[in-house]
Amino acid sequence: MTKTPRPPSPPPHAITLSHAALEKLFAAFHVHPEGKGLVLFALRGALPVKQAMGWTRSLTVRTVALDYLHMRCTLGIWDREGERVFAAAGSTVPYRDNVEKAAARKGRAKGKGTNQLEPGFYADLTKGEHLQGKRNGHQALRQTESRLYRRSLSGVPYRETSPLYYGNPYDNLHCGWNADGKRPGYSSAGCLVVAGMPHCPRREERTLDTGPWKIFHDLIYAVGQKRFPILLLPAESAALVLGNRSAPKGRNPWLVFGSEGEEVKALQGRLADAGAYKGRATGRLDARTYRAWKIKP
Repeated sequence: MTKTPRPPSPPPHAITLSHAALEKLFAAFHVHPEGKGLVLFALRGALPVKQAMGWTRSLTVRTVALDYLHMRCTLGIWDREGERVFAAAGSTVPYRDNVEKAAARKGRAKGKGTNQLEPGFYADLTKGEHLQGKRNGHQALRQTESRLYRRSLSGVPYRETSPLYYGNPYDNLHCGWNADGKRPGYSSAGCLVVAGMPHCPRREERTLDTGPWKIFHDLIYAVGQKRFPILLLPAESAALVLGNRSAPKGRNPWLVFGSEGEEVKALQGRLADAGAYKGRATGRLDARTYRAWKIKP
Protein backbone atom coordinates (compact mmCIF):
# COMPACT_ATOMS: atom_id res chain seq x y z
CA MET A 1 0.00 0.00 0.00
CA THR A 2 1.33 3.40 -0.94
CA LYS A 3 1.56 5.76 2.02
CA THR A 4 0.10 9.22 1.66
CA PRO A 5 2.99 11.66 1.88
CA ARG A 6 2.91 14.12 4.76
CA PRO A 7 2.31 17.74 3.79
CA PRO A 8 5.52 19.77 3.82
CA SER A 9 6.27 21.76 6.96
CA PRO A 10 5.75 25.52 6.63
CA PRO A 11 8.94 27.52 6.15
CA PRO A 12 10.50 28.67 9.43
CA HIS A 13 9.75 32.16 10.68
CA ALA A 14 11.99 34.28 12.89
CA ILE A 15 10.03 35.95 15.71
CA THR A 16 11.49 38.85 17.68
CA LEU A 17 10.14 39.00 21.22
CA SER A 18 10.29 42.23 23.19
CA HIS A 19 8.09 44.26 25.52
CA ALA A 20 6.40 45.92 22.54
CA ALA A 21 6.00 42.61 20.67
CA LEU A 22 4.38 40.92 23.65
CA GLU A 23 2.04 43.88 24.18
CA LYS A 24 0.96 43.49 20.57
CA LEU A 25 0.61 39.71 20.86
CA PHE A 26 -1.49 39.77 24.03
CA ALA A 27 -3.69 42.55 22.64
CA ALA A 28 -4.19 40.67 19.34
CA PHE A 29 -5.51 37.65 21.23
CA HIS A 30 -7.67 39.84 23.48
CA VAL A 31 -5.87 38.80 26.65
CA HIS A 32 -5.48 41.30 29.48
CA PRO A 33 -3.35 40.21 32.48
CA GLU A 34 -4.31 41.86 35.76
CA GLY A 35 -1.90 43.86 37.91
CA LYS A 36 1.72 44.66 37.15
CA GLY A 37 3.45 41.38 38.01
CA LEU A 38 5.48 39.04 35.84
CA VAL A 39 3.57 37.27 33.06
CA LEU A 40 4.59 34.00 31.42
CA PHE A 41 4.27 33.08 27.77
CA ALA A 42 4.81 29.92 25.75
CA LEU A 43 5.15 29.38 22.01
CA ARG A 44 4.41 25.86 20.80
CA GLY A 45 6.75 25.01 17.92
CA ALA A 46 9.55 27.58 18.26
CA LEU A 47 13.03 27.64 19.80
CA PRO A 48 15.30 30.47 20.92
CA VAL A 49 18.00 31.19 18.35
CA LYS A 50 20.36 31.85 21.25
CA GLN A 51 19.78 30.99 24.89
CA ALA A 52 19.36 34.14 27.00
CA MET A 53 21.42 34.20 30.20
CA GLY A 54 18.99 36.49 32.02
CA TRP A 55 16.77 39.47 31.34
CA THR A 56 17.14 41.09 27.95
CA ARG A 57 15.36 43.79 25.95
CA SER A 58 14.64 41.46 23.04
CA LEU A 59 15.40 37.99 21.76
CA THR A 60 14.68 35.94 18.67
CA VAL A 61 13.01 32.55 18.34
CA ARG A 62 12.52 30.53 15.18
CA THR A 63 9.56 28.30 14.34
CA VAL A 64 10.25 24.57 14.14
CA ALA A 65 8.15 21.45 13.59
CA LEU A 66 7.11 19.47 16.67
CA ASP A 67 8.23 15.84 16.87
CA TYR A 68 7.32 14.98 20.51
CA LEU A 69 10.85 13.63 20.92
CA HIS A 70 12.89 16.85 21.22
CA MET A 71 12.04 19.98 23.19
CA ARG A 72 10.75 22.31 20.48
CA CYS A 73 8.89 25.03 22.31
CA THR A 74 9.76 28.30 24.02
CA LEU A 75 8.75 29.25 27.55
CA GLY A 76 9.39 32.78 28.71
CA ILE A 77 8.86 35.50 31.29
CA TRP A 78 7.70 39.05 30.58
CA ASP A 79 8.58 41.81 33.04
CA ARG A 80 6.11 44.50 32.04
CA GLU A 81 7.38 47.14 34.48
CA GLY A 82 11.00 46.63 33.47
CA GLU A 83 10.08 46.21 29.78
CA ARG A 84 12.31 43.15 29.48
CA VAL A 85 11.96 39.48 28.64
CA PHE A 86 13.54 36.08 29.17
CA ALA A 87 12.94 32.87 27.23
CA ALA A 88 14.24 29.31 27.27
CA ALA A 89 13.90 26.10 25.30
CA GLY A 90 11.30 23.71 26.65
CA SER A 91 8.19 21.79 25.72
CA THR A 92 4.44 22.40 25.88
CA VAL A 93 3.65 18.96 24.47
CA PRO A 94 4.10 15.59 26.22
CA TYR A 95 6.93 13.22 25.40
CA ARG A 96 6.12 10.77 22.61
CA ASP A 97 6.55 7.55 24.63
CA ASN A 98 4.06 8.77 27.24
CA VAL A 99 1.50 9.63 24.54
CA GLU A 100 1.84 6.23 22.88
CA LYS A 101 1.58 4.35 26.19
CA ALA A 102 -1.60 6.22 27.05
CA ALA A 103 -3.09 5.65 23.59
CA ALA A 104 -2.37 1.91 23.84
CA ARG A 105 -4.47 1.50 26.99
CA LYS A 106 -7.78 -0.31 26.67
CA GLY A 107 -11.35 0.63 27.41
CA ARG A 108 -12.03 3.65 29.61
CA ALA A 109 -8.33 4.02 30.38
CA LYS A 110 -7.48 4.69 26.71
CA GLY A 111 -5.66 8.00 26.41
CA LYS A 112 -5.65 8.67 30.15
CA GLY A 113 -2.53 9.74 31.99
CA THR A 114 -1.09 11.93 29.24
CA ASN A 115 -2.48 15.29 28.15
CA GLN A 116 -1.73 18.24 25.91
CA LEU A 117 -2.70 21.69 27.15
CA GLU A 118 -4.94 23.61 24.76
CA PRO A 119 -3.66 27.04 23.64
CA GLY A 120 -5.10 29.72 25.88
CA PHE A 121 -4.64 32.10 28.78
CA TYR A 122 -4.40 30.46 32.21
CA ALA A 123 -3.93 32.55 35.35
CA ASP A 124 -3.37 29.95 38.05
CA LEU A 125 0.27 28.79 38.04
CA THR A 126 1.35 28.99 41.69
CA LYS A 127 4.71 28.57 43.38
CA GLY A 128 5.01 25.13 44.94
CA GLU A 129 6.66 21.76 44.43
CA HIS A 130 6.31 19.32 41.56
CA LEU A 131 6.10 15.69 42.77
CA GLN A 132 6.12 16.84 46.39
CA GLY A 133 7.72 14.34 48.76
CA LYS A 134 9.28 12.24 45.99
CA ARG A 135 12.94 11.95 45.06
CA ASN A 136 12.30 13.82 41.80
CA GLY A 137 10.36 16.57 43.57
CA HIS A 138 11.55 20.14 43.06
CA GLN A 139 10.39 23.76 43.20
CA ALA A 140 8.07 24.54 40.32
CA LEU A 141 4.82 26.26 39.40
CA ARG A 142 1.74 24.19 40.20
CA GLN A 143 -1.54 24.10 38.33
CA THR A 144 -4.31 24.96 40.79
CA GLU A 145 -7.44 25.46 38.65
CA SER A 146 -9.25 23.82 35.75
CA ARG A 147 -8.05 24.18 32.18
CA LEU A 148 -8.67 22.79 28.69
CA TYR A 149 -6.59 19.85 27.53
CA ARG A 150 -6.74 17.06 24.98
CA ARG A 151 -6.01 13.34 25.11
CA SER A 152 -4.87 11.28 22.16
CA LEU A 153 -6.40 7.93 21.28
CA SER A 154 -3.95 7.24 18.45
CA GLY A 155 -0.53 8.56 19.49
CA VAL A 156 1.16 11.71 18.19
CA PRO A 157 0.44 14.26 16.94
CA TYR A 158 -2.55 15.66 18.79
CA ARG A 159 -5.28 16.93 16.48
CA GLU A 160 -8.25 19.28 16.69
CA THR A 161 -10.38 16.12 16.68
CA SER A 162 -8.60 14.66 19.74
CA PRO A 163 -11.01 14.47 22.72
CA LEU A 164 -11.22 17.78 24.61
CA TYR A 165 -11.56 17.94 28.40
CA TYR A 166 -11.96 20.66 31.02
CA GLY A 167 -10.67 19.99 34.51
CA ASN A 168 -7.54 19.85 36.63
CA PRO A 169 -5.13 17.12 35.48
CA TYR A 170 -2.41 18.58 37.78
CA ASP A 171 0.00 19.30 34.96
CA ASN A 172 2.54 21.73 36.38
CA LEU A 173 5.36 23.84 34.96
CA HIS A 174 8.64 22.27 36.03
CA CYS A 175 12.16 21.25 34.99
CA GLY A 176 12.34 19.00 31.93
CA TRP A 177 15.23 16.71 32.96
CA ASN A 178 17.09 17.48 29.74
CA ALA A 179 20.33 19.37 30.30
CA ASP A 180 20.15 21.79 27.38
CA GLY A 181 17.05 20.82 25.40
CA LYS A 182 19.08 19.63 22.42
CA ARG A 183 19.10 15.91 23.19
CA PRO A 184 16.03 13.71 22.57
CA GLY A 185 13.89 12.92 25.58
CA TYR A 186 12.32 14.97 28.35
CA SER A 187 10.07 14.47 31.35
CA SER A 188 6.46 15.36 30.50
CA ALA A 189 3.16 13.53 30.37
CA GLY A 190 1.37 16.85 29.95
CA CYS A 191 3.27 19.33 32.09
CA LEU A 192 4.98 22.38 30.63
CA VAL A 193 8.74 21.92 31.02
CA VAL A 194 11.89 24.00 30.69
CA ALA A 195 15.24 22.52 29.63
CA GLY A 196 17.70 21.88 32.45
CA MET A 197 18.20 19.68 35.50
CA PRO A 198 16.54 20.30 38.88
CA HIS A 199 17.72 20.57 42.46
CA CYS A 200 16.09 17.53 44.08
CA PRO A 201 16.88 14.58 46.41
CA ARG A 202 17.54 12.28 43.43
CA ARG A 203 20.52 14.47 42.45
CA GLU A 204 22.21 14.62 45.86
CA GLU A 205 25.68 14.69 44.31
CA ARG A 206 24.71 17.70 42.12
CA THR A 207 22.63 19.88 44.37
CA LEU A 208 22.00 22.95 42.19
CA ASP A 209 19.52 23.63 39.41
CA THR A 210 21.31 23.77 36.07
CA GLY A 211 20.77 24.90 32.48
CA PRO A 212 18.01 27.23 31.28
CA TRP A 213 15.79 25.94 34.09
CA LYS A 214 18.11 27.50 36.68
CA ILE A 215 17.73 30.95 35.09
CA PHE A 216 13.96 30.57 34.67
CA HIS A 217 13.59 29.32 38.26
CA ASP A 218 15.79 32.03 39.77
CA LEU A 219 13.98 34.86 37.97
CA ILE A 220 10.60 33.54 39.14
CA TYR A 221 11.68 32.91 42.71
CA ALA A 222 13.50 36.27 42.99
CA VAL A 223 10.14 38.06 43.28
CA GLY A 224 7.49 37.88 45.97
CA GLN A 225 4.75 37.14 43.43
CA LYS A 226 2.99 33.82 44.15
CA ARG A 227 0.76 33.30 41.11
CA PHE A 228 1.69 33.67 37.46
CA PRO A 229 -0.59 33.85 34.40
CA ILE A 230 0.58 32.24 31.17
CA LEU A 231 -0.46 32.67 27.54
CA LEU A 232 0.20 29.60 25.39
CA LEU A 233 0.04 30.10 21.62
CA PRO A 234 0.99 28.17 18.49
CA ALA A 235 4.22 29.79 17.30
CA GLU A 236 2.91 30.04 13.74
CA SER A 237 -0.01 32.16 14.94
CA ALA A 238 2.36 34.44 16.87
CA ALA A 239 4.51 34.82 13.75
CA LEU A 240 1.48 35.85 11.69
CA VAL A 241 0.37 38.45 14.25
CA LEU A 242 3.80 39.98 14.72
CA GLY A 243 4.37 39.92 10.95
CA ASN A 244 1.16 41.95 10.48
CA ARG A 245 -0.43 39.14 8.52
CA SER A 246 -4.09 38.17 8.77
CA ALA A 247 -5.57 34.98 10.19
CA PRO A 248 -5.87 32.03 7.77
CA LYS A 249 -8.94 32.24 5.54
CA GLY A 250 -12.09 30.97 7.17
CA ARG A 251 -10.75 31.36 10.72
CA ASN A 252 -12.26 33.53 13.44
CA PRO A 253 -10.23 36.56 14.55
CA TRP A 254 -7.34 35.73 16.85
CA LEU A 255 -9.04 34.19 19.89
CA VAL A 256 -8.04 31.60 22.49
CA PHE A 257 -9.49 30.23 25.70
CA GLY A 258 -9.43 33.15 28.15
CA SER A 259 -9.83 35.89 25.52
CA GLU A 260 -12.17 38.72 26.51
CA GLY A 261 -13.98 41.55 24.75
CA GLU A 262 -16.26 42.45 21.87
CA GLU A 263 -14.75 39.89 19.47
CA VAL A 264 -15.72 37.16 21.93
CA LYS A 265 -19.25 38.57 22.24
CA ALA A 266 -19.54 38.50 18.45
CA LEU A 267 -18.38 34.85 18.42
CA GLN A 268 -20.90 33.95 21.12
CA GLY A 269 -23.62 35.63 19.06
CA ARG A 270 -22.72 33.64 15.94
CA LEU A 271 -22.62 30.41 17.91
CA ALA A 272 -26.01 31.19 19.49
CA ASP A 273 -27.51 31.91 16.06
CA ALA A 274 -26.21 28.53 14.88
CA GLY A 275 -27.75 26.78 17.90
CA ALA A 276 -24.37 25.71 19.27
CA TYR A 277 -24.27 28.01 22.32
CA LYS A 278 -27.07 28.49 24.84
CA GLY A 279 -25.40 30.89 27.26
CA ARG A 280 -25.28 34.67 27.55
CA ALA A 281 -22.95 36.85 25.49
CA THR A 282 -20.53 37.49 28.36
CA GLY A 283 -17.55 38.55 26.27
CA ARG A 284 -15.38 35.94 27.96
CA LEU A 285 -14.19 32.88 26.06
CA ASP A 286 -14.77 30.33 28.81
CA ALA A 287 -14.89 26.54 28.59
CA ARG A 288 -18.57 26.50 27.59
CA THR A 289 -18.01 28.92 24.73
CA TYR A 290 -14.82 27.15 23.67
CA ARG A 291 -16.55 23.78 23.42
CA ALA A 292 -19.36 25.27 21.34
CA TRP A 293 -16.76 26.87 19.08
CA LYS A 294 -14.38 23.95 18.65
CA ILE A 295 -16.49 20.80 18.92
CA LYS A 296 -18.48 20.18 15.78
CA PRO A 297 -21.78 18.25 16.06
